[in-house]
Amino acid sequence: MPSPHTATLRRQSRRANTTVTTSASASSSSASSSSSNASASLPLRPSAAPASPPSPVPTPLDTSISYALSDSCLLYLTSLLQATTFQSCLPFSLLLSTSSSYAQLVSTATNTNNYTTLNELLAYSYSPQPSGDQCDSYMQGVLSDMGGKSNCQADIAAKKVVALEAKIGVGTYAVVRQAENLIDPDTGVYCYLEALASDRPDDLYLWSLPQGIALPSTSTPTCSKCSSLLLSTLSSASNSTSGTLNNTLVNNAISTVNSACGSAFISLSANQPTSSSKSGAGAMVKGVGAGGIALVSLLSALAAYVLA
Repeated sequence: MPSPHTATLRRQSRRANTTVTTSASASSSSASSSSSNASASLPLRPSAAPASPPSPVPTPLDTSISYALSDSCLLYLTSLLQATTFQSCLPFSLLLSTSSSYAQLVSTATNTNNYTTLNELLAYSYSPQPSGDQCDSYMQGVLSDMGGKSNCQADIAAKKVVALEAKIGVGTYAVVRQAENLIDPDTGVYCYLEALASDRPDDLYLWSLPQGIALPSTSTPTCSKCSSLLLSTLSSASNSTSGTLNNTLVNNAISTVNSACGSAFISLSANQPTSSSKSGAGAMVKGVGAGGIALVSLLSALAAYVLA
């Protein structure tokens, strides 16, 4: 499905200055100005994590399901979405890639310039119930179960998009949970919110890297502290994501930023590349044509299957 950021990226692209600044000093100045402008109206991180997520709570995989999925994978993903612990852990990594309800929250925030709900959502999903550590362990178990023969193994092997998105989102849960808590030390605002509210799209593109979406060749993220913090977080965690985080894409993005900001701006990791990348959020389900993919809600699809 299209990324929840699609509309925001288009808006930012229209506003962005068409002149690309490549010098480190100019980029740093631009980054500082952009960060200050973006954060002026943004809420600070809550002083205490909410005990529950803000309502309405967005749901992963709420439209990204295809009849091309096997019966076993469809049943597994449906059961997963209904699991109390899964709902409580609220994987931000899956919201970023598979949730139309989250996309609506993003659209509302950017159109109204009110980021309070997203701010509270970030605070909760970083410190979810029962705890971040317990949710990290739970998602590792989910990742293992998902790849089981009786669940989604065949769908993942066949590179069916929904199964791959689910695997990548679950596998990168822990690193994205850490990334969403990154704070701009100059403003006290979540780095993610600053990227979302920025007038230029480049920094927001970085948040698609965990989904396996490469930084566009025409994009150069800012030389900001948030760019450094995010890419360093992704790079250092690449070996702990069970192959679901594409190290090549992360290192390529680091090289792009370092070319603009200086070779020592971010240190490249020595991680080995993986093959979990995709060319874009609209990648197609294997064996189904562009006009033949029926995307419906997961629960509706299950109902159709049960009644068949």
